[in-house]
Amino acid sequence: MDIPQDILNKFIVRKDYLEWINEQTSIFAYLDLTNMFHWQDVLGWKFRIEDVVGQLSNFPNIKEIKVYYGLNERDKKNSEAFHRRIRKTGAILRDKSMKFIPKEINEGLFFQRKTITLFDGKVKNKIHELIEELEKSGIIIEEPKCNFDVEMAMDMIDDLEKITAVLLFSGDSDLKKPLERLKVKAKRVGVVGVRGKVAEELHNIKDKYIDFGKFYTGKRTYIKSENPALGGAA
Repeated sequence: MDIPQDILNKFIVRKDYLEWINEQTSIFAYLDLTNMFHWQDVLGWKFRIEDVVGQLSNFPNIKEIKVYYGLNERDKKNSEAFHRRIRKTGAILRDKSMKFIPKEINEGLFFQRKTITLFDGKVKNKIHELIEELEKSGIIIEEPKCNFDVEMAMDMIDDLEKITAVLLFSGDSDLKKPLERLKVKAKRVGVVGVRGKVAEELHNIKDKYIDFGKFYTGKRTYIKSENPALGGAA
């Protein structure tokens, strides 16, 4: 049996989160989806964008939801299918083409520095041999990038007269300046994130911090092959 979203919100979401949201008259939500996908590593589970938007849409004072996510021209069919899924939720999608940045092949590509210190000399030698072989192969490892800081900042400023508060789903410190502008105009700022993924600059300027793991009420099982952030098809 599917439980209505308003019931899930009432009994699962932390009371202070609901109180803060309900105190605001007109909220616009801004979702940096690439940033959010990285939260899954901390959470230990994966979310569905349909469920995130559906939950936000249940609050009558959240007037608009904007999702920012790039288009992968190298896998255009699946990327466009994922974009259609986002639009189908009723959210406004901001998109542009992803760029692919070559990454240096070194220990840091595979392990965190603190993890490397746990290995003995024999294991470290094997890692170095692997890195040498990868370098000889001429393989190029690229990371998709699509930064929406400028677009998000411009949207926030353009929306200034329509809102009393923003709900930002991002931990990026580059968004500090537009948030400062909102605060000057007496707008309230809610920042949604997870432990260790929200910049100190955002913590310093926010009126309310919302832990995504204690807010999200949607499905927490998400097939890896469906997740574009993990290289799969939409």
